[in-house]
Amino acid sequence: MSEEVWHTFFGSDYLTFSEVILSPERTRFEVQRILELLDLPPAASILDLGCGQGRIAVPLAKMGYRVTGYDGSPELLEAARRRAAEAGADVKFLHGDMRDLDFDEEFDAVLNVGTAFGYIADEEGDRRILNRVRLALKPGGSFLQETENRDYKLQGLRNTWNEMNGRPVFSERQFDSVSGRWTERIFWFEGSEKKGTVLNVRLYAATELIAMTRNAGLQVTGVFGGVDFSPLKADSPRMLILSKKEQSRWRANM
Repeated sequence: MSEEVWHTFFGSDYLTFSEVILSPERTRFEVQRILELLDLPPAASILDLGCGQGRIAVPLAKMGYRVTGYDGSPELLEAARRRAAEAGADVKFLHGDMRDLDFDEEFDAVLNVGTAFGYIADEEGDRRILNRVRLALKPGGSFLQETENRDYKLQGLRNTWNEMNGRPVFSERQFDSVSGRWTERIFWFEGSEKKGTVLNVRLYAATELIAMTRNAGLQVTGVFGGVDFSPLKADSPRMLILSKKEQSRWRANM
């Protein structure tokens, strides 16, 4: 299975359930640690790539950074714009496919946080995204990518029941060792109505994602087991890769 089901996955139902995982406490911690790691100048320009409902973009804008949020989900962007307005935050939100990212040396930093990568159907498309990230960065700019640690994720390859927002949720999980794709069919009830959605994402091993980042023309400067900056190990739930665009104007092939 490799169809791009992210178009339907990242909608209103995702908003309802994701708030349980992406809590305000988690967001505050992540924003704090991201800024510690990047050490950006005041009013730096930041692209939040795969910004979702704006949970990272909005607080960064409130701190005075010039933030652009980019996402492929109209529903999530609507929520992001509403939250930015309520918070009095000036964020430029753009709707688009990451493969079509079209900026030329405009950002001091690009963020790709919260597993916002790997949903498209083919690896070549993911390589294209990384190349376009490099083009979007100013010389010396930083790219911070935070996602699932595949080694850890596969330890949880079993069907599960969870309670999310007061609803029992059943997850049926599969992993294709040839394609590297994780498929999760998720079901729950709203009253007497059974509802469901499908998550399909390419899980990259650290070695794969590091190699892809380097091949895009970015210099990898740090690899961590998440935003707590711990060493990446097999039992690290998350993975964070920090890279930089060199000062030269060399461009990777698109």
